[in-house]
Amino acid sequence: MPQPRNRVLFVSTDVVGPDMAGPGIRAWELAHALAAQCDVTLAAPDSATPPPSPSVRALPYRLGQAGALAPALAAADVLVGQGFAFEHHPELLAADLPLAVDLYDPLIIEGLELYASADIAAAEAQHARYQALTEAQLRRGDFFFCATAAQRDYWLGALTGVGRINPATARATDRELLGLVGLVPSGIDPAPPPPPATPALRGTHSALGPHDLIALWAGGLWDWFDPQVLVRAAAALRDECPRLRLVFFAGARPNPHGAPFTTRNRAAAQALAADLGVLDRSVVFLDRWVPYAERGALLADADLGVSAHLPGIETHFAFRTRLLDYLWARLPVLCTAGDSLGEAFARAGCATLLPPDDLEAWVAALRALDRDPARRQAMRAAATSYAEEWTWEKVARPLAAFCANPRRVPASAPAASPHTARLEAALDEHERYVRHVEAEYARAAAALRQHEQSLAARIRRLLKR
Repeated sequence: MPQPRNRVLFVSTDVVGPDMAGPGIRAWELAHALAAQCDVTLAAPDSATPPPSPSVRALPYRLGQAGALAPALAAADVLVGQGFAFEHHPELLAADLPLAVDLYDPLIIEGLELYASADIAAAEAQHARYQALTEAQLRRGDFFFCATAAQRDYWLGALTGVGRINPATARATDRELLGLVGLVPSGIDPAPPPPPATPALRGTHSALGPHDLIALWAGGLWDWFDPQVLVRAAAALRDECPRLRLVFFAGARPNPHGAPFTTRNRAAAQALAADLGVLDRSVVFLDRWVPYAERGALLADADLGVSAHLPGIETHFAFRTRLLDYLWARLPVLCTAGDSLGEAFARAGCATLLPPDDLEAWVAALRALDRDPARRQAMRAAATSYAEEWTWEKVARPLAAFCANPRRVPASAPAASPHTARLEAALDEHERYVRHVEAEYARAAAALRQHEQSLAARIRRLLKR
């Protein structure tokens, strides 16, 4: 007699619909991977209508509306959730269900980049928000999954810090704690996108001809990326490589909280292309968000996949999902070194890594691939072999194993000793005193400057008499 299938409620915090960004795509694909052995309901904000699916039930919900998910929670055996869903719906953390938490996007690290130019008070407020949300998930989850080995080390440290790595937890999982923190990167479909019946890029813009070499940037232009170095490289090669075209996916990102939005980096890159005289010539910005179902045709119509980012801690923990789209389309890849996925692609022979902020390296790499079709073909062949390791069915296995046999993991953390509590109180008091002294010093310094300015003005008046 077949075993009953567990009922999984997968809650996405992002839009799931025709137009999707990374978190929504990840929720959609992982939900379908789980559906092979579980009955899956995918809850997503009601700002879009999910594509029809024969295997996953769609549940639109109003983000932040109290009780919106209560009936689905009551009918579930196991819960899977992402990021801000737990902030808008704390009942998810309060539910007495085995809970798998998706940690592929470390909010605290990303926030350092997102608010790097903001007022310090605003940046600290967002940091406190991300810290509280992260800690709440770490204290409650029963299984955590992330995208890279570096991320896993980060989350093991974070779980240790909140007391979740303890004897009871270790005995409830396994010696490597893979039953507590598993690797579940994003994935790709088993077969590459078919060549489009009619060109999806070539001929759709006056600058994109049938014989051009198209280097495609498939993804958002967030603050930690460096599209400017690619624009400068395309400008430097306009005469030497007249067929080279750099194409950006540059439409406004779908937003579950309101109108779609673009980034400052996108505006800066487009302005630079205009200043260098290559906008709508060697460099093209697609001003629409490419629907998820259509992206394969555009990828299949390109010749290279490119991605450039700035150095920083975000890069060390990043998982560049756009690189997976390039792998899916079997595209040769040029990307900045520093993130684990790009380095894995380079080891497999389907990517060339370049130093951060190195214009000469980008010019040389683009020139080399423009002139060497045999090398491009060899990189495509390497991508074809490597792609088999990244199917959604394979990468989702640790999460599928948890959902098939869900369990609660002891959440108790070691109680703080009286000595530790006294030490923390003393440190807090010391920090308050230091802030008080710094504020008093700043006020005294300002008063002294004002007195000096007043005295100097009086001296000037006396000298004029």
